[in-house]
Amino acid sequence: MPLYTIYPTKPDGVAATFEAMSCPTDKIAIAEALLLLSEHPTASHVVVWQGLRKVVSCGRVAEPDPWLA
Repeated sequence: MPLYTIYPTKPDGVAATFEAMSCPTDKIAIAEALLLLSEHPTASHVVVWQGLRKVVSCGRVAEPDPWLA
């Protein structure tokens, strides 16, 4: 399985930590990255790499405004 490196990244672009994991597909690596993002409240987004290939950079999904519902 390919090895992915996931960086929870702060708004200033600094990634104070990373997690490396083997995943069978990009989609599963992205799902794992979003889970990791939810565990790092100071991170604004995650960046996923598979070797030298940048897979994705994902920001947080905004919570819907209850006043707009």
